[in-house]
Amino acid sequence: MPNSEKIPNVGDTAPDFELVNEEMKSMKLSDIKDKKVILAFFPAAESPVCTAEMCNFRDQLSDLNNKNAQVIGISIDGPFANKFFKENRHLNFPLLSDYNREVIKKYNVVMKDLASLKDYNAAKRAIFILDKDRKIQYKWVSDNPLIEPNYKEIMDNLK
Repeated sequence: MPNSEKIPNVGDTAPDFELVNEEMKSMKLSDIKDKKVILAFFPAAESPVCTAEMCNFRDQLSDLNNKNAQVIGISIDGPFANKFFKENRHLNFPLLSDYNREVIKKYNVVMKDLASLKDYNAAKRAIFILDKDRKIQYKWVSDNPLIEPNYKEIMDNLK
């Protein structure tokens, strides 16, 4: 792969990005200061496993806040779908829309042909935990969209 030197791994500085949230307001990763960040890439809003994952983060948010961590959900869904997902599931963290698929490419988490739909490239289910200096301290990427991350492992890596 020609861009292999750009694939972010543990110890690397996370690539910055700017995406719109569910309110169509721009948000940059670099704007988050003095917090750890959990980037939670997910394939599709309102799909069963993505719903379970995002609701798990919702339910753990007070514990995550106690660890000075901010969750950010990222999918290729448009801001309108993300807004519906956020409101319908009472999610209490930003959902960012990577509708042009630039960020999933930067983070090397492109799932090609999701659900056998030719050329429908979505985000792989992936977790990146960034420290306060935006260094990647934990990375988990799944090629199987039906597998949820290990939430205990995520919490343990926030210590």
